Amino acid sequence: GLDYTSVPAALDAQFEKLDKHSALRPTTILVGPHWSKTETRSLLSPAVTNSLGESQQKKEKDRAMDLLDALSRSGDLPLASCVLHVMVAATHCFDKTLMDSLVQQNLNPIEHMERSSLMISSTVHSEPVAQLIQGSQRARLEECSSELFILDGSEAHA
Repeated sequence: GLDYTSVPAALDAQFEKLDKHSALRPTTILVGPHWSKTETRSLLSPAVTNSLGESQQKKEKDRAMDLLDALSRSGDLPLASCVLHVMVAATHCFDKTLMDSLVQQNLNPIEHMERSSLMISSTVHSEPVAQLIQGSQRARLEECSSELFILDGSEAHA
């Protein structure tokens, strides 16, 4: 399967290769010290929301890992039909303010954001950009972001 720990490095490599303005930066997501947890104690009971401090967060994390360990028999059983949510963040930075980018540099910020989104999507989904867009949008995107369609020195065609 996919090694999710390699996604940030793959994104950085794509940014270096395709981001001609060096606008994308890796971003660290920091969580706050207090979390809220919503749970139902039984199937028919109403949902209850509680605030969790740092010690309670560790306790809940340990409980979740113990449950995962028990369900998979310490990794002996594969976990089929399950969903893993992974969050990766990047920040798009402009050299100037939005208005200065528009007026002084004559840049279209929407095109830049769209290019950034396509770079990230292509990397995360391991698909060429041409496979991720509607065919009717290809000519427009090639005009403003042709580098997204060049893979290993050759044109990638949908």
